[in-house]
Amino acid sequence: MTIARKRKPSSRAGWTGEERRSEARFEALLFDISTRFIALPVDRIADEILRAQQEVCECLGLDISSMWEMPPGDPTAVLSTHVYVPPDYRVPVLEMDARDFFPWSMSRLFRGETVVLSRMSDIPPEGARDLEIYRYYKIHSAVSFPLAVGGGPIFGVASFNTFRKPLTWTADLIDKLGLVAQVFGNAIYRKRIDLKLRENEARYRGLFEDSLEGIYRTSPAGKVLFVNPAMAGMLGYDSPEDVLRSVTDLAGQVWADPEERARFIHRLEKEGAVRAYECRFKRKDGFPVWVSISVLPMRGPGGQIAHFDGFADNIEERKSTELALADSVKRYRTLFEVAPAGIIVVGLDGRVLTANSLQASLYGYDSPRQLEGLFTPHFVAEKDRERASLNMKSLLQGKELGERSYTAVRRDGSEFAVEVTSVALRGPHEELQGYLCLTRDITKSQQDEMERTELRLERTHLARVLTVDEISTSLAHEINQPLGAILNNAEAARILLAQGPDKALEVPEIVEDIIQDARRAGDIIRKVRRVLKKSDALFERLPVNGLIGETLEIVQNNLILNNVTLRTELAPDLADVGGDRVRLQQVVLNLVTNALDAMKEAPSKVLTLRSAMDGPDTVRVSVGDSGPGVAEAHQGSVFQPFFTTKRGGLGLGLSICRSIIEEHEGRIWQVQDPGGGAIFSFSLKAWRDQRA
Repeated sequence: MTIARKRKPSSRAGWTGEERRSEARFEALLFDISTRFIALPVDRIADEILRAQQEVCECLGLDISSMWEMPPGDPTAVLSTHVYVPPDYRVPVLEMDARDFFPWSMSRLFRGETVVLSRMSDIPPEGARDLEIYRYYKIHSAVSFPLAVGGGPIFGVASFNTFRKPLTWTADLIDKLGLVAQVFGNAIYRKRIDLKLRENEARYRGLFEDSLEGIYRTSPAGKVLFVNPAMAGMLGYDSPEDVLRSVTDLAGQVWADPEERARFIHRLEKEGAVRAYECRFKRKDGFPVWVSISVLPMRGPGGQIAHFDGFADNIEERKSTELALADSVKRYRTLFEVAPAGIIVVGLDGRVLTANSLQASLYGYDSPRQLEGLFTPHFVAEKDRERASLNMKSLLQGKELGERSYTAVRRDGSEFAVEVTSVALRGPHEELQGYLCLTRDITKSQQDEMERTELRLERTHLARVLTVDEISTSLAHEINQPLGAILNNAEAARILLAQGPDKALEVPEIVEDIIQDARRAGDIIRKVRRVLKKSDALFERLPVNGLIGETLEIVQNNLILNNVTLRTELAPDLADVGGDRVRLQQVVLNLVTNALDAMKEAPSKVLTLRSAMDGPDTVRVSVGDSGPGVAEAHQGSVFQPFFTTKRGGLGLGLSICRSIIEEHEGRIWQVQDPGGGAIFSFSLKAWRDQRA
């Protein structure tokens, strides 16, 4: 085995005529091959290499020539790419990776050595794998050259072989084949460079054409040299060619503000390059668009500026957002300061980050800055502080608590009532950052509510008294009955006692009648007292039909005295409601009394009471009469305070009915009965177990 890195040409002295002719033929062939490859298009290089391999083998008396290359981007493989074999070579040429099939040879070639094998016996024991493959292909002699250019990395191998007979590789022959390998290597390298340039050009063209960023080039005089589609679209043109045809004055046609361009040029001249400069360009239709431009000067060989390369981003949306945000911040700050409620922003540690002037004033401070950093429970009176701390923890866990009322404490220690509404503040990724609190002083509103409650109780009591006054005749008649019976029984008992012991046996029965009549009179008085009693609302579960029955007991005698026919249509499966028994009884009593009053002059007096389910969750009660009905002009006024059509009436009954029903979160209304008269109805929510 012989390994040679570089050989000098051997002396030609003593050559025979045939050897000189062979040398001349090879030099002519080498010159021809070199000439052909100089300007050869890269797409023809592969075919020319195969042609040259055949010509070299035939010229030098060799049998086989093969080229091996490392695929671009994959230095782990060496694949056969160009193989010439003569027609009488019968061994099939397989695709293979030389690193796997010739590991011993490849290790030397990649160290830059030329591997020369005149006989296969030249291969040492560690080259057993190489020997196995050579024998499979019936190779007798082989020489392999590493391919590299300009001292660069090895990218392939050129091999020449014989299979007909062994060949001793002379230094002269190795030099000739080395020159051929160099021509092949240069051609392959040029092909690779050309392919890479084309890939880079295609990649650049793709980036240029498909870029979402505007790209443009201008001359030092301001002439547009080229633009990409994104830049053309940004300026409102259909294509880059449209821009080049239409834009002749960069300053006047593209820059929205010539003075802004002058400032930009001054900065460009001063700094040499400008990045992320925000300005407004002008679209084809004349409308301005905000852009961020970066411009780099590109210089020629003499150092002078050849052109400017620019990159532009459309920031119209961002700029609009920034302007809107600035405007929003301005409005927020204005609202923050002039809001009719105190406002504080609280951080995750429960301390005040910022506050408005009203918040500071509510708590007795001179400025909002004095509140910053204070712990929020500091503003709550001792009796509510624990509850406020628990609420604050819930808020910091992201829970929405709505409105809460506390007893607050001012800087001087005085206390007052506040209502606080808190809203969680979250970041762009929904992370909790704190919360905002609105604070209102409700001291006066609480006092006003107490006064309104007292006034409402007074009005309700007055209405009850008036209602009882309207049915007083019926009540008097009803009470007179048991009282007259008591008097008659007492007189009879006295007479019997005076007649002697025999008659006294009947006295116990008379006394029992007296007791029953006394109880009856007491029940009547208690019912009236209950209606007249002034008390706070007590909500409980109530059967509506039972409530109607109790009310009818009070007016039963009045119905008889006024010759009124009672009709009841009460749903048997009616749901219960939640409410105050006395107040709801007063509503039914007021509606019944109004109905009786409306029928005083009617020829036929019919009072109708109905109860029914109005949907799955609502109970409806209706009171109808056979009177003249409500005049159309008065339809919208019957529930207004002090509106009345009664002689001597105050106009409070229906107004109070509406207040009571609304207090129970219900609804009350009136319609005309198609058969004559008026129907007054109210509806209440059905009782639910969770309300217990």
